[in-house]
Amino acid sequence: MRRAEQILAWSCVAAALLGGCKRWRGGGEDAGVPDAGPRGPATVQLLTEERWQLVGKLYPGADGQTGSVLLLHQLGSNRAEWQPLIDRLQQPPAITVLSLDLRGHGESVSGPQSNRQTWEGFGEDPARWAGLPRDAVAGARYLFNVNAGAARSVVVVGSSIGASAAVAGLADEPRVVGLAMISPGLGYHGLDALGPMRSYAALPTTPARTAWLMAAERDEESARAVTTLATEAAGIAVERAVVPASDAHGVSLLNAEPARWDALERYVRTVLRAPRRAGRGGP
Repeated sequence: MRRAEQILAWSCVAAALLGGCKRWRGGGEDAGVPDAGPRGPATVQLLTEERWQLVGKLYPGADGQTGSVLLLHQLGSNRAEWQPLIDRLQQPPAITVLSLDLRGHGESVSGPQSNRQTWEGFGEDPARWAGLPRDAVAGARYLFNVNAGAARSVVVVGSSIGASAAVAGLADEPRVVGLAMISPGLGYHGLDALGPMRSYAALPTTPARTAWLMAAERDEESARAVTTLATEAAGIAVERAVVPASDAHGVSLLNAEPARWDALERYVRTVLRAPRRAGRGGP
């Protein structure tokens, strides 16, 4: 990451599990609060440096050392769009997943001074959109502190503008070793993806970084972006697909054919070295 950013976070867990909401500071005071981890899915709240209150849901994995996944949705959507992938990643061995509502979306509508703000009000102001990569940073740092910081690898999955936020915010974070971008753009609302992709591909990590790119052929902007981003990331292993005869965008492209969700799951599990166990049911 290019600079340090102070993050405050609260993990809100059902009272029957952990006795209510508890305060957490990433890497600092009370860092042990999220370490125990909930026994089931738990709502979490993250407070960014500019005091946006982000809401997400944490799905615990079977092994904190396996690695984890951060999910960032597309414009005008919310974290629920990722449920087909979450269901797959919760099959044994379950992988820790944080699905986050980006600022102005879903439940993440409390901005600075607790003013309600939604993405429709961002307009064409680039300063409003420029904060989305910081949401990705907040989500990743939360995952790095779960289970006593045992997870040393994170895969980030983004759809449309969520993909832009992912690469722009986390290209320089060496613990991010996998990046999946569905219907990416090169400059959605001023968020540059090309320069960060160069940085992502150039940073040596262990394991080596990879990328997974998908767009529909008739979604021309995203299809061109897939080709351009793959070219810029030529120094690393890149899986890419441009789906013919389709104009679907974001997760609609995955929903059109369940096998595409399966392919995304395989990519995530391959990066984290957590293949699904044979003989198990599920999506």
